[in-house]
Amino acid sequence: MSTVSSPGGRGWAGKTLLLARKDLVIEMRGRDTLPPMLVFSLAVTLLLAFTLPDTSRPGARIVLPAGTASVADVLAGFIWVTVLFAGLVGFARSFEVERREGAIDALLLVPLDRSGLYLAKAITNLMFIVAVELFLFPVFAVLFPIGLGAGVVAIALLVDIGFVAIGTLFAALAAQTRSRELMLPVLAFPVLVPVFIAAVELTSDLFLGRPTRAVVSAGWFGILLAFDLIYMVVGTLAFEFVIE
Repeated sequence: MSTVSSPGGRGWAGKTLLLARKDLVIEMRGRDTLPPMLVFSLAVTLLLAFTLPDTSRPGARIVLPAGTASVADVLAGFIWVTVLFAGLVGFARSFEVERREGAIDALLLVPLDRSGLYLAKAITNLMFIVAVELFLFPVFAVLFPIGLGAGVVAIALLVDIGFVAIGTLFAALAAQTRSRELMLPVLAFPVLVPVFIAAVELTSDLFLGRPTRAVVSAGWFGILLAFDLIYMVVGTLAFEFVIE
């Protein structure tokens, strides 16, 4: 069945993109979400730059409380922990505009399937996460002995999809509580563990110079793809019940 256009001549995709554009325009005018995410990621990166005593040589090793670990493993963990917390800072504000003065009710009156509302918010959050990574990854490359290539970019994109898919859902749920800034990480952390463990493992392998084909054939890559798919399906189906 063909998509039925609205009186304004927009179908499902057009309305979804229009809502995403609305969020981006609001952010460009208010600058309430992206700047805090960038400042947070920069502050954490600079702090981490002073915690590693020896990162001048690729493949150097540092002593950790639990023993020794490769710098590549530690830096992969650092970079994804930074992305995780910066993303949650942004997700916590995903529905802030709609929450004010009952604007969420007006949003629900839009003649659009709830999956469109979910996708619009997810697109906006994805663009914020990508913007943070475009800023963060080069800073890490300057401060730490890591190499950034197409493989790292591809892994980052897959991680972002799973992160945004479930993060947007929990942001909608947490927005309806008084302590939403606290509830969001409490809800999201346990679910996001598989995605970010896979991200650390795969990124560490790439930092160590292992071939992209070998990294893709690893089990963690399949786990990341599986959770991306699960989170996208769950987010799309559950968003209607959460937002209502």
